[in-house]
Amino acid sequence: MNAGELKKQVSLETERLMPKLNQVSKFIYENPELAFEEKQACEKLTEILGENGFHVERNAGGLETAFTATYRKGERGETHICIGIAAEYDALPDLGHGCGHNLIAASSLGAALVLKNIMETTGLKGEIRVIGTPAEEDGGGKILLLEKGAFDGLSMCMMMHPTSGVTRIAGKCLSSHGMAIRWQGRSAHAESHPENGINALDALHIYYTAIACLRQQLPEDVRIAQIITEGGRNEGMIPDTAAISVDIVSQDEHLLPTIEKVQNCAKGAAIAAGCQYEIRDITGYLGRRTNQRLAQVFRDNFAVLGEPLMDGLPEDFGTTDFGNVTRKVPACNPYVSLLPSKKISNHTEQFKELAMSQRAKYVIEISTKAMACAAIDLMLDHRILEEAWAEFNEGQE
Repeated sequence: MNAGELKKQVSLETERLMPKLNQVSKFIYENPELAFEEKQACEKLTEILGENGFHVERNAGGLETAFTATYRKGERGETHICIGIAAEYDALPDLGHGCGHNLIAASSLGAALVLKNIMETTGLKGEIRVIGTPAEEDGGGKILLLEKGAFDGLSMCMMMHPTSGVTRIAGKCLSSHGMAIRWQGRSAHAESHPENGINALDALHIYYTAIACLRQQLPEDVRIAQIITEGGRNEGMIPDTAAISVDIVSQDEHLLPTIEKVQNCAKGAAIAAGCQYEIRDITGYLGRRTNQRLAQVFRDNFAVLGEPLMDGLPEDFGTTDFGNVTRKVPACNPYVSLLPSKKISNHTEQFKELAMSQRAKYVIEISTKAMACAAIDLMLDHRILEEAWAEFNEGQE
C-alpha cells in the first residue's frame, strides 16, 4: 500500500477510536494527579496498551508512574525504524489539567493504537515505543528516564502539546535551572535579647532586594521566578533559618552567567546579615532543539488534514523537559490549538476549561492523525530520518 492509502486508514482508525480516546482524556482530566503521583493515569494508559498488543514495562527507569509500551513488526536491522511517542499526564497543584496534559496522553495513546492497528493489517514494518513520562510540571520525569535509557535506540521522538492561537510546530524554547537557597543564622528572643540573634530572614530580604536590582541588567529573555519557602515560625523569635526556591529561565547562552549572578546575590546577602548559606542545585530543563526536516513532515501532514499553521518554527518563553529529549534524538513537538481565535496563557482556569471543551476532542483527533501520518512517512521513506539525523548531528557540533 502507498502512503495515501495508509493515511486514509489512519483517518478511519482514528475516527473509530475517538470515543475511547475522549473517554481516556475525560478520565485523566477528572482525576488530576501531581508529579510522580499519576497512578490512575498510568494504570489507565498501560491497561489499554497492554490489551491492544503492546509489550508494557511498568515502573520504567525505577519511576512508579512511568512506563514504556512497545509494538514491533519485522526484525531489527540496519534499516529498522523505532518511532518514539512521549506521553504526559501530570496535573498542576490547585489547577488540575490547566496545561492540557490529558490531551497529550490521549493523543499519544491514539497515535500508537492507530499505527499498531495499521501495521498489523498491512506490510508496514517498524517499531512504536510509547514512553509514559511523569512529572513534566515539576520534577523532570523525562530527564530521569533519559538517564535510565528509556529513550535509547529511538529513530526520532514526537509529542503534541495543546496551545492557543494558531497551531504551530514548536521552535526553540528556554532552558531552566533551579536552586534551593538557605541561610542559617541564630535564634534569639526578638523582644528581650535581639542582639543575641543572627537574623536569617534579613539575609533573605537583602537577597530578594539584590535580585530586584539585578533584573535591570539582565538580558530580556531571562526570567527569575522564586517563592519563599521558609521565613521564620514565631514572630517572637529571631528567625534562625530562611529559604527560597528559585527558577532561572533563559536562552542557553545567558543561563550560566545568570546563575553566577544569583549565587553572588545569595552570598552577598549572607555576608551582610552575618549568616551561613548553602545552595542546592535542582536539575533544570534544557531548551528545545528544532529539526527542520521532521518539522516539514508534520507541516505537510497538517496541510493535508486542513489544520492552519503558523509560518516557521516560532520560539516561545516556556520550558519543557521534552527539550532534554530533543538533545538526545531528532524530535518534533507540534502545538495544536484549543482556541485558534486568540492567544491566552496555559496554567489558567480558562485553559483548564478548554482542555475539556468540544474543541479539545478535535485537538485529540487532529493530533492523533498528524502523528500517525508522520510516522507512516518515516517508516516508508528512510531517507527522511537520514536527513533528520544529519541535521541533528550537524547541530551538535
